[in-house]
Amino acid sequence: MKTLAEDEFLQWASTKGLGPDPKYPQSAVLDFQAGSESRFWEVPREPERRPYFLASLIDLMAGWQTCYVWRHLGSWPDPKHIHPLRINDAVEMLILKGLGLPLATAAVVQFSRDEREKLVTLLFTTTVFGWSVGEDLYVVPDHARQIIQTDHHDVVHASFADPDDLKRWISKMSEEGFDLPDEPPDATFKRPTWMDGSDR
Repeated sequence: MKTLAEDEFLQWASTKGLGPDPKYPQSAVLDFQAGSESRFWEVPREPERRPYFLASLIDLMAGWQTCYVWRHLGSWPDPKHIHPLRINDAVEMLILKGLGLPLATAAVVQFSRDEREKLVTLLFTTTVFGWSVGEDLYVVPDHARQIIQTDHHDVVHASFADPDDLKRWISKMSEEGFDLPDEPPDATFKRPTWMDGSDR
């Protein structure tokens, strides 16, 4: 596992046609600068299905050698600020420490291909303990053909520059038992236009 500064990551991303969406300057929304398509999948409620679900998404990115993980609106938690009586925070901290994350920093983490299980574990932990936008993660493979984003609304978004990639992901995820949802995950979630169209 390697780390790099947020500015370094964004500079690299710009060379791949990625960057913060100017329509959302306060949210640091990472997207393809030339336009993209996106979908989201609901995180399985059963915890034992989550690693397989997350690994399926990561494996669909295909051909990557490294993946960048950006906690785009917050730093990794600081062990000094964990209250001993907040058991969820304490358990999450133990997992993040075990993964070797750069705690108490805003560094971007770079996972190599042979650290796939660590990457899945980080995303799994985020789907369990992430409850705010500051804990959402962007995952970007080195080929930058797709972007994955964990979301505290219990979904995972995927964005695509190539429409063929989108079709392949929808098909493959369905084969694995993870169909696109028919409804938003909650009342605060803006309903996407694709949900009412034929391009599902």
